[in-house]
Amino acid sequence: MKKHSALSNELWLLKRLIRYEKYYPLLLVSLIAANLLLPLVSTLLPAAAVAALTKGGEMGQYLTVIVVGVVLYATIIRLRDWLENQNTMLRRSFHKEICVGMLMEKALTVDYAYLESPEGQRELSAAKNTVSSSWVEDIEEVLYNVEPWLRNLLGLILYGAAAAILDWHILLVLTGMTIANLAVEHLVQHYAVKTQEERVQRHRERGYLFQQSDNPANGKDIRLYHMEKWFLAALRGLIQKQWDYRRGRIQRKMVGKLSDTIFLALRDVLAYSVLVSAFLSGQIDAAGFTFSLGVLSTLTAWLNEFILTHNNLTYYSIGFNHFRNFMDKNHVSPTDGNANVASVRRPPKVELRDVTFTYPGAETPTIDHLFLTLEPGEKIALVGLNGAGKTTLVKLLNGLYHPDSGEILIDGVPMEQFEQKEYFKLIGTVFQDVNLLPFTIAENVAGQEQYDSDLVWDSLEKAGLRQVVEALPKGLHTSLTQQMEKDGLDLSGGQRQRLSFARALYKNAPILIMDEPTAALDPLAEADLYQKYASETNGKTSVFISHRLGSTQFCDRVIYMDKGRIAEMGTHQELLARGGAYARLFEVQSSWYIDEKEKM
Repeated sequence: MKKHSALSNELWLLKRLIRYEKYYPLLLVSLIAANLLLPLVSTLLPAAAVAALTKGGEMGQYLTVIVVGVVLYATIIRLRDWLENQNTMLRRSFHKEICVGMLMEKALTVDYAYLESPEGQRELSAAKNTVSSSWVEDIEEVLYNVEPWLRNLLGLILYGAAAAILDWHILLVLTGMTIANLAVEHLVQHYAVKTQEERVQRHRERGYLFQQSDNPANGKDIRLYHMEKWFLAALRGLIQKQWDYRRGRIQRKMVGKLSDTIFLALRDVLAYSVLVSAFLSGQIDAAGFTFSLGVLSTLTAWLNEFILTHNNLTYYSIGFNHFRNFMDKNHVSPTDGNANVASVRRPPKVELRDVTFTYPGAETPTIDHLFLTLEPGEKIALVGLNGAGKTTLVKLLNGLYHPDSGEILIDGVPMEQFEQKEYFKLIGTVFQDVNLLPFTIAENVAGQEQYDSDLVWDSLEKAGLRQVVEALPKGLHTSLTQQMEKDGLDLSGGQRQRLSFARALYKNAPILIMDEPTAALDPLAEADLYQKYASETNGKTSVFISHRLGSTQFCDRVIYMDKGRIAEMGTHQELLARGGAYARLFEVQSSWYIDEKEKM
């Protein structure tokens, strides 16, 4: 993980905060000024009171000064409180609205291959902890410490100059105090950095357990197999590890507090000695003594708070690095050209020339020097055993993955010459795992908030769902799932597959890819849906992937893959006659249905 300095992280956040709210610099300056004035006024008030008692002037003059000072102090406090409230609301609004939105946008647009990788998932999880965890508030803490860090720095400069006039030895003691504190804090930060990756992983595991424990899909297994004790034991173990870390950090910080106590005692002894000596020698009067003592006390307060703020900034920057690093990721898709999608024929020709793809960390390629041509309007059945590379090939054709070598061409134009969003317009896909969004049926079919109702109905008709939707009280406006609407509809597995098919039909892309589109269906429903696929994919270049071989009956060619390569290719009948791996697979699957029929 790339490590950024606390100052660099501050500037990174401040640039975006000022872009979000242009008046923030004025708010910040006003708050700093108010916080600088308060200790000055509070130091002057007792000095004025002592002067009134010792100098023998008119009481009315001193009372006037004191009343004005008290009113001024109260006014500044009221102004400071209002400014702090505005600052707090702005920070939280920026954190919850902008930073969460920034992370969501990045997660939705970053290159899919990176996002799906173990590295991408770890970094996204760590970034999410930074912005959305109730235990981690790195962004708010980094923003919170901007004002006190600047304020204390200015206070140290102003009051340090005043202390140097009294006796430079006092500054020497305070400097030693600062060096000792920073040295101890370095040990604390080193411990935090050393344990950061482990803490992020433990936090991710704890979040996963929370998520799985209240997931209704897991509720059956948890209860039937009495897994609740295992869940709780695992959770307690993770929480204990987090507390062990906190205990280690607190113990290290206690050393710093001990050094502060020693140096503060030295400062007090020296300061009182200097001031008492000056008072007894007549160099300063009682009012000056009181004022000087207040300056030194305030200087120590500035120093302590500056050190605390600096340490906090350094500490919270460690966690914030995860958010910033993810946001700075430049995983841009290689599809970044200016080829015209409108010029692509419908249906187009698709070619894969010597395509190789290897997953990060894998020793062997999943797709190994693959050559394949799909003629315009051709229907291809892609079959093979698990791990043959079928789904990986789908993601390559979709533009979600990009070849390590070789190229994919659409009507002779390399995929990389299309801008990614434009390239996606060429592809319609029905995946095995259908993820429906908690919006209306119409919005799920259209993939957007604005849609053509007639086209939505037509797509549902072709997918075999129109009658089901028409029977619903809200029709197209029925919300799916109950995550956002209490009266939302949960579709069956087969209905979800059909709705996904309707979405692909609504898109009307010239290339259609079906990745295990009937996995959730029984044989009869599968046969019915395949008939719809066969009729509704005319005029499109289509690829059908399935473990079950029903799709091979209506496809123009069957491609049997093995270890990332094409092992056999031909029509269904040609491959059966050849008696190879495809024929054996078809024979095994056919025997399931024959045996069942004989049993009946």
